Amino acid sequence: METEAEYKVSSQQIGIDEVLEKINEIAKKSTDGDYIYRGEAAHHEEHPYCGRVTSGLYRHYLEMGVEDVNVEHVQSQILMEAVEYIPTEAMENSPGQMYGPKLLTTLQHYGDKTNLIDFTTDYLIALFFACDGKPREPGRVILLPEKSEDEDLGYEVVKRSGTIRRAEAQKSIFVQAPQGFVTPDKDKVVCIPAKLKLALLDYLDKHHDISTKNIYNDLHGFIEKRRLHGKADIEFNKGLTSHRRAEAAKTNKERQKLYDDAITHYTEAIDLNPGLTEVSYFRGVAYSNIGDFEAAIQDFDKVINLDAKDGVVYFHRGKAWLHLKEWQKAKADLTTAKNMRCDIITSFQNTCESVEAFEAKHGLQVPEDIAVLLSGNTT
Repeated sequence: METEAEYKVSSQQIGIDEVLEKINEIAKKSTDGDYIYRGEAAHHEEHPYCGRVTSGLYRHYLEMGVEDVNVEHVQSQILMEAVEYIPTEAMENSPGQMYGPKLLTTLQHYGDKTNLIDFTTDYLIALFFACDGKPREPGRVILLPEKSEDEDLGYEVVKRSGTIRRAEAQKSIFVQAPQGFVTPDKDKVVCIPAKLKLALLDYLDKHHDISTKNIYNDLHGFIEKRRLHGKADIEFNKGLTSHRRAEAAKTNKERQKLYDDAITHYTEAIDLNPGLTEVSYFRGVAYSNIGDFEAAIQDFDKVINLDAKDGVVYFHRGKAWLHLKEWQKAKADLTTAKNMRCDIITSFQNTCESVEAFEAKHGLQVPEDIAVLLSGNTT
């Protein structure tokens, strides 16, 4: 049998092994040529994307139901209109650049839809983008040769023009395809499982200084991420409101509905901002309270793997293991919680009254050593 320490070490080791294995997979695929990289939080296999990597301009028309569009012509019209907003002195100093890559990359930076597709020269940065969003879906890292071999349906690699802090931090480079998209080679696409996303983000932050703060390192980036994170905060607080109402509900039917509402809001918050470990904790508690202990443990695992500073999380995971009759894991977590100065006896009594009441309600026989741990009664 594993000891408490062995149990913790083995679960952490599995995580880091999988993280490094996924990074090495990308590195190995990069060894046979010169590539640029793109990370996407989902695979986009559904129609009309069909796994293709699309420019923002082409995607805009797809979303309106228009698939047959001359995106290069549309982009040239956009550039002609945009030039009218450029100061006269700038046009006189560098007229060629104003009409070319510099104007395009500036429009792209400020969120306009162009026929440029964002790539990066650093596969770790691409990996960040593959993990930063949609935590319940697998992401992907795409390797694209720097030079297209297809003369008719090929693409052009456009280097950024001018100095934009965020583009420098992201090591940005752009791809421009006449048709508005590129179709990646399936052998050069690395799938990022949903379960690995948070662990990979944590690894990139700790070991490579690649994080939201450093990748979106200008005020425009801050505003963009704040907009998403602000929505996440709203959903989190909606979830907390439903959670508190559920705790005060007078009927099981009402309680179930309110916990379901809380879980829905918590999930939306996590989708918008995967780094919110606090939300995963509360969602885990809500899952426990409706009897979905496997889902609860998955959430508690995320919190513990990324931010194991509070014994309360170990307490709740330990209690979930009790329901599943995983006595060894339950004892390990409850002991860890106690060692981290969590008052597990009071916490258990607040939620379950006593070991005897817990056993009677759920039809379980708690092992004696765990019963002593939760009651303090050694007689």
